[in-house]
Amino acid sequence: MPERTRSAAVLPWVLCAVSLVLLALGAWLRWLFPDPQERWLEATINAFGFAGIAVVGALIATRLPHSVYGWLWCAVGLIYGLTDGLRPFLRLVGGPPWVAWVAGGIGFLSLLSLMFFVFLLFPTGRLPSPRWRWLATVAVVLPVLLFGAILLIPDPDHPTVAAPWALRGEAARVLSRVAEAGLFLMFLVVFVGVLSTVVRFRRAGPVERRQIAWFMYAAVVNGAILVLDVAGLLPVNLVFASLSAAAFSLLPAAVGVAVLRYRLYEIDRIVSRTVTYASLTGAIFAVYLLVVGVLSQLGLPQGSSDAVVAAVTLAVAALAGRVRRRLQTAVDRRFDRERYDAARAVDAFAARLRDQVDLDSISTGLRDTVVTTVAPARVAVWLRGPSRTAGG
Repeated sequence: MPERTRSAAVLPWVLCAVSLVLLALGAWLRWLFPDPQERWLEATINAFGFAGIAVVGALIATRLPHSVYGWLWCAVGLIYGLTDGLRPFLRLVGGPPWVAWVAGGIGFLSLLSLMFFVFLLFPTGRLPSPRWRWLATVAVVLPVLLFGAILLIPDPDHPTVAAPWALRGEAARVLSRVAEAGLFLMFLVVFVGVLSTVVRFRRAGPVERRQIAWFMYAAVVNGAILVLDVAGLLPVNLVFASLSAAAFSLLPAAVGVAVLRYRLYEIDRIVSRTVTYASLTGAIFAVYLLVVGVLSQLGLPQGSSDAVVAAVTLAVAALAGRVRRRLQTAVDRRFDRERYDAARAVDAFAARLRDQVDLDSISTGLRDTVVTTVAPARVAVWLRGPSRTAGG
C-alpha cells in the first residue's frame, strides 16, 4: 500500500481516537472537579451524544479520502472534544478563568463555522452552486473577526472574567453589542446553510434526494426535541438527557448512511413509522389530558376519579392497535407511497386471481404487479409446459 494511501486510511481513525479520549477525559475531570452550576452525569451524557461525530467522520474520510466532507466531521469531533473538558482541566491546573472564556468562545465559533459547511456541502462535499461562495467566505471571515472581539471583551455572565488586555468601561460595552450582533449574524448564516439542503433537494436527482431525506429526518427529530425543551414540556433529568443525546447522535448516523449509501432506500418506511407512533402517542396523551381536565371540573372524589382515569387509560390502550393500523395506512399514503402502492397492487392481483382463469391474463397481471412493486430492470415469466405421459 502506498505511503499516502496508508496515511489517509489511518489518520481519520487517529483523529477519532483522540476525540473520544478527550470526551472521556472531560467526563472524568468533571467528576473529579464538579462545577456547582452543572449536573455532572447529565453533562457527561450530553457530551457523549457527540461521540458519533468522530466515528462517522472517520468512516467517511476513510472511504472517501479525497472528499472534504469526512474531514469536516473529523474536525467537528476534535474541536468539541477539546472544548468539552477545558473548564474542568483549568480547575485541575488552577488556570485563570479568562482562558476558559476565550478558548471556549473560540471553540464555539469554530464549531458554528464548521457546522455551516457540514450543512452546505452535504452530501457531495461540493457547493450547491458557485453563487454560494460569498456566503462560504462570510462563514470563514466572520468567526475570525469575532475571535478578536472575544479577546477584548469580558465574559457577559461573569464581568470580572476578562483577559488582561481586555477593554473596560464604555468601549467594552460597545464592543460587546457589536459582538452580539456578529454572533446573531453567524447563527443566521448557519440557518441559511440549513436551508441550502432544501434548495439542493429541489434540484437533486432521485438518489441525492434520498440522501438528503435521511439528513432532514434527523434534523426534524432534533428540532422537535428542541422545541419541546424550549416550551418546557420535557423534564430536566437523566431520561431527557439520554433522549437528547440519542436524538443528536441520529444526525451523524444519518449523514453516514446517506454519504456511504448504506440501505439508502429505507428512509420512507422509517419516516412513516416515526410519524405514526409520534401521532399515536400524541393522541393518547391528548385523550388522557382531556379526561383529567374534565374530571377536575366535575369535582369527583379522589378515589372515583382515579378509577375513571384508569378505566379510560385501559380503553385507550385496547383501541391503540386498531387506531395504529388505520393511522399507519393514512401515513403510508403520504410518506411511504411506494410501499402503499405496492401493497395495493398485490392485493388487487390477489383479488383478480380468485376469478381469473385465462393464463395469458394471469401472466400479464403477474408481470404488471412485479413491475409495480419491485421495479426490476427486466421481467420475464416462465411457464412450464404440460407434462407428457410415458406412452405419449
